[in-house]
Amino acid sequence: MYEYDIRIGYSRVDEQEKLSIPALIDILQDCSTFQSEDLGLGLSYCRDNNVFWVLNSWQVEIDRLPGLCEKVTVFTFPVDFNGFVGKRCFGIRSGDEVIVRAYSIWSLLDTETFKPTPMTRDMLDRYKTEEPLPMGKIVRKIRVPEGGEQETPVTIEPIHLDANHHVNNGKFVQIAASYIPGGRNCSGFRAQYLAQAFLGDTIYPRVFDLGDEGCIVSLENGDGAPYAVMEFK
Repeated sequence: MYEYDIRIGYSRVDEQEKLSIPALIDILQDCSTFQSEDLGLGLSYCRDNNVFWVLNSWQVEIDRLPGLCEKVTVFTFPVDFNGFVGKRCFGIRSGDEVIVRAYSIWSLLDTETFKPTPMTRDMLDRYKTEEPLPMGKIVRKIRVPEGGEQETPVTIEPIHLDANHHVNNGKFVQIAASYIPGGRNCSGFRAQYLAQAFLGDTIYPRVFDLGDEGCIVSLENGDGAPYAVMEFK
């Protein structure tokens, strides 16, 4: 297991002075990045081996979100590897209590062909798997209903991109989370990533308010095919 301590700053909280959903994803993503870099398997290693990781899905369970200035520990560990697919758990701990749990599925792609490629021997040797966190049933696919409310299109700018030159998964979450109806608490969410988006692409958000059941946001291209789908509970 890899972990780091953090104090929740003002720039990471929402209107309720709780860690925002986009900031939550950012600090989880940072945790796995720190582990990869410390193991010598980070960005430079991936560039040298012409590979990069893409996120396929998140499933996040939230007992509570930490508040402004709260000190927490963020942790992560791989749980399984199979060919080009890696599965990883994350969590946030306040004192001895785990208050957020997350399960993620990733694919390793070739930088030239954008096709899946097997993990390297270094990756298999250095990443140590552990038993997954206790969570509800992992359901990767999100069913998108018919209809929905079409929102203002979003054009991809440099601020949305990461070091792999595509829209970072956290930026997709940031766009989708902006459509959560005001005043609602989030007890968890799922995200399914279906296509990469690049500089200059246009995202067309389609939003479904499900009342007490939460909301679904489908981030689509001009033909209606989703880049990503998010379900907030």
